[in-house]
Amino acid sequence: MDDSQIEGVDRDLSEAGSASARPASGVPVDSTRGARNPAPGHESDDALVDALKVAIDAGDVGGAVATVRAGWFELSSEHGEVTRTLLERLPVHTLRTEPLLLMMLGLCYNTLGFHRVRALRYFQWAVRAARTERSDLDTVDRVLIRATEAAAYRLVGHPRRSIDPARSALQLLDGLSDTDAVHVRNLTRVYSQLGVSLFYGGDVEGAMDAFAKGLAATPDTPPSPGFGNLAMLAGIHALRGDLADAAAHLDYARTGPWTDRQRNMYTGTFYRLAEAVAALERLDAPAAREQLAAMQHDRRSIEHWIAIAQIEAMAGLVEGDPGRALADLESFVSMRGREGRSGDARTALSRTRALLQLALGNPDAAAAILDRVSSHDAMAQVDRARVDLALGRTGSALSAIRSIASAEMSARTTAEASAIEAAVLLRLPSTARSSGTLRRLGSLLVATHQRLAVALLPAQDFERVMSALRDAGYGAIADVPLRPLLPDLSPDLLLTERERAVLGQLMTTGSVAEIAAALYVSSNTVKTQLRSIYRKLGVSNREDAMAVAVDRRLLTERE
Repeated sequence: MDDSQIEGVDRDLSEAGSASARPASGVPVDSTRGARNPAPGHESDDALVDALKVAIDAGDVGGAVATVRAGWFELSSEHGEVTRTLLERLPVHTLRTEPLLLMMLGLCYNTLGFHRVRALRYFQWAVRAARTERSDLDTVDRVLIRATEAAAYRLVGHPRRSIDPARSALQLLDGLSDTDAVHVRNLTRVYSQLGVSLFYGGDVEGAMDAFAKGLAATPDTPPSPGFGNLAMLAGIHALRGDLADAAAHLDYARTGPWTDRQRNMYTGTFYRLAEAVAALERLDAPAAREQLAAMQHDRRSIEHWIAIAQIEAMAGLVEGDPGRALADLESFVSMRGREGRSGDARTALSRTRALLQLALGNPDAAAAILDRVSSHDAMAQVDRARVDLALGRTGSALSAIRSIASAEMSARTTAEASAIEAAVLLRLPSTARSSGTLRRLGSLLVATHQRLAVALLPAQDFERVMSALRDAGYGAIADVPLRPLLPDLSPDLLLTERERAVLGQLMTTGSVAEIAAALYVSSNTVKTQLRSIYRKLGVSNREDAMAVAVDRRLLTERE
């Protein structure tokens, strides 16, 4: 590794740390042991701390490294303060020769908001050492350091930079011999941390592969340490719309060698979210709320906050109170400070905000929310198509769905796209395409156990699609009390074409006479239309009308 690469490591971590304003939190790990060749006597957390103290008091650096390797998760998450105090007894020149101790010290300092810069310095030193070709650096040490490097990037707000170190650590793990792998204590939790880093870095398939490997390495004697892998798999399947796969994982999570503490704490976050999503697919908001309430975490610092916020908002939507759901969502975002206002968070939450605005009868506001983000992936196109459907832009809705016909999509995106396409086609004379789309939608709903895809249609479209599905032989999807979650827009709240023309003129002039001349109508007609516009927009003057028109993109051309 040359000097420029080493400088790049330092620069990346420094920039990541300085750019982040999220609350300080340690690398989210569970109490576990994660090392090879553990020092004797490490039967409990207290024994680990005692062993570390004995080694450091005796100047036995090798013993300290072995103890940290053996108690990586316990010492960082459960005993961070005492671990930091003990490691600080070692001279700096000694620490700089032991990257595993440096990374552990960085983890301990990362929980102290006012000492985050020091934590980053320790991370940098450790990463520099781990990326060199030191022959004396234990492979497991290198794995733990690279895994923590990946976690450090995602925790300071740069998750995409987590991918390379996470993949490097996975490659090292995959290269271990069967004999060495057997001696890696709690390998399952190392896989879990690497999977989380890949997931938030955007490599979902790589993350699921890591979680699957971690689950495969999980012992079946309670309390088993591999619950994080199972929880993440269940949650990802549920969020992606693979409810049948999620159900199998949930059954194991409820009955396997796990504890309620594992289900409720950080490790079980995605398990609880999976249970909540499954309940929402049944339109059972109380059951979803019960699952959300079981989670025990700090909302100010938990890294899974966006997924939590999305499911909480969906629970509010299913409850029939989108206004409160939107207010609660914005409160959550505000609590997260700069992180909540970041571009990534705004993009991730744009779908949820748009759905809530549609439920409130504000399609123009929903359109404006989606237009403010740059995402053009398949789900973003589905969200835009849903707004077009609500606004009566059937051509645009169909074009948006057609644009993603060849894209690789999750089961949820595919089902929602099919539901919107079916709704559009059912507004038109019956064709072979509408029949094929209905069969595809019905088969998807049956296979994946999804139901929300149809419930997220405007009320009249919902009734038409459900009736057509029953006629096509898919009445079994009514196994839950389905109902539309989005209203039909009241015609008197939509501007007529003539009112839109008047509003367009109003943007350039406040003169009634000039508007009348431009549109070839009388001044009295313009005055009448202006009163109607002000009433529909909930304003009383030209300035406010202009502000609402710009905010809601009311002058976007309709079909």
